[in-house]
Amino acid sequence: MSQTKNTFITFGISHWKTPIDIREKFSFSPQAVDQILEEAKSLGVSSLFVVSTCNRAQFFANSHNSFLLKELFVKYNEATQKEFDSYHFQLSGDDAVHHLFELCCGLDSLMLGDLQIVSQVKEAVKYASQKEMLDGYTHRLMQFVMQAYKDVRTDTAINEGPASVAHGAILFIKERYKSLRDKKIVLLGTGEIGETTAKNLLKHPHKKMVLINRTRSKAEAIAEPLGYSVANIEDLKKELTDTDILIVATGAPKFTVDSEHFNTLNHEMLLVDLSVPRNIDPSLEQREGLELIDMDQLNHIQDETLAMRRKNIPKARTIINLHKNEFYDWVLMRDLSPVIQSLREKLHQYRIDELEQQKFRLTSDEVKKADKLTTSVVNKIANQATEYIKFKYRHSDEVVKMIEEMFKLNP
Repeated sequence: MSQTKNTFITFGISHWKTPIDIREKFSFSPQAVDQILEEAKSLGVSSLFVVSTCNRAQFFANSHNSFLLKELFVKYNEATQKEFDSYHFQLSGDDAVHHLFELCCGLDSLMLGDLQIVSQVKEAVKYASQKEMLDGYTHRLMQFVMQAYKDVRTDTAINEGPASVAHGAILFIKERYKSLRDKKIVLLGTGEIGETTAKNLLKHPHKKMVLINRTRSKAEAIAEPLGYSVANIEDLKKELTDTDILIVATGAPKFTVDSEHFNTLNHEMLLVDLSVPRNIDPSLEQREGLELIDMDQLNHIQDETLAMRRKNIPKARTIINLHKNEFYDWVLMRDLSPVIQSLREKLHQYRIDELEQQKFRLTSDEVKKADKLTTSVVNKIANQATEYIKFKYRHSDEVVKMIEEMFKLNP
């Protein structure tokens, strides 16, 4: 293995640069993530975690071989090398560290301040740790990132008010229709996004709401306290015959709604696809009477909540910078530790050598007292020297070179 120093890096694709028809090809299944981590470990990568969500597919690694990791990235998804080359981004060093802070604090989300991503990152980090693919550097970095996240959430209004993908969908629907009182809505998929959408729609009076999920009991558990109806997934086509708005938030790898569901369509309908990969066949947009909206179009939704959140960006970034600087101070001190340890060992070796030379002049009891006394004195000198070195090292590494030369610490 190469002894080249590792650098913290991240690369991948996200909603900022990659359109949904390309983005949906970049998705890592749990099985793929498992294989990626195993293969990366066998190739000598010591730290890697994989984030794969609706809006991004990303590697975060502390490594010196980004080329090898890029090969793994392309190998385990359905996109081509050309598509990866055209749409991917890569950050390294401080840029990558800063990106991780902003990502987990909601500044890089599709909807500003949406903190759903932080739980997804935490799960990715936890899984990498279980697979022994998280080194000390990355583990410590995540501790500082999570503290920044907590402080941003507590001390700013960056995530106050509803502003998520579900919120964006409802804003679009409200812009599309003056009132929902005469509208029947069908929600297919009751995962996290689907459940949030269902709860948010409770605030907007509508004619009827029907929840459908592959597992009916899950839909029932959400629908019952909200007063919504439930239908079997086999009855989706039947339910759509008089539906005005269909919202799909499933996690299927292929289309769950296609042309077969609209063979008898004789009215207009709004289709909202909150899934990536898309779960509504995009060709339906060509059908007369159907209007199809996907995640990328929701990115342009703006309202007072998001405007308020934008005002909190400077404060959030100030908090991020404080925690990032604390992390770098930890890194600095960690790199300094071997020098300080060598200095302490050298000073104590001087002490031991001197005691050894003076033993013949002292009784065994005096040797014990001298050992205790000199240990105390050397520790005080070492502690004072350590504080001085740390202070100077924050501004320049010249002090380390001086100490190494003065005490001949290099082997």
